Amino acid sequence: MRIERRNIPRREVIEFYIEYDRRKKGGAPLPDLDRWPWDDPDGLDRLLRDNKLKGGVLPAYRTWCLVEITATDLLECAVENRIFPGESQALSLLVLRGRLAEWTPRGSPSWWHPILSGTGPSQREALILRPSVRSEEPAHWYAEDGSGRSIALLLRILRNGELERKAWAYVGHIPDERAKFIRDRPELRRPSPRLGEPAA
Repeated sequence: MRIERRNIPRREVIEFYIEYDRRKKGGAPLPDLDRWPWDDPDGLDRLLRDNKLKGGVLPAYRTWCLVEITATDLLECAVENRIFPGESQALSLLVLRGRLAEWTPRGSPSWWHPILSGTGPSQREALILRPSVRSEEPAHWYAEDGSGRSIALLLRILRNGELERKAWAYVGHIPDERAKFIRDRPELRRPSPRLGEPAA
């Protein structure tokens, strides 16, 4: 994992996510983002959910890092537990058990064929990761947005021996202890040591 940028404020990552989600789903831009309570994690959480967007993690981190990831990093990720019910969420274990080989996503997501053909994802389609919690071990990261893309990218890499293929991700770094998401998960109260110490 190579860090491209540090200390990215949560507003920038939330706006990135909203733009990506709207582009993917064809929705209209959200108005009045300047009026959103950017220093109130739970207020942001409510607004995201009210607009049918993912809350929780995005407002729960004060700062983020933009990183370049490889197959090794993807193997250290966990994905949404509904994708492989009753299985481990850790991609490394799912690969070892042969669970990825025949996987295809539900529906026809716009990212599926570009990733399999080797043309995606771009930085405009960066994944959103956070440090894992105990239930997601042995993974070190959890794909908060991009579980399907993570699986598709790892499939492409493994099928074609492209171990040097890169992708992009925003990774939550400095948690906001006021956020309910962090209060409910005490193990996330410290910055990930894998991203280094926060700037003074």
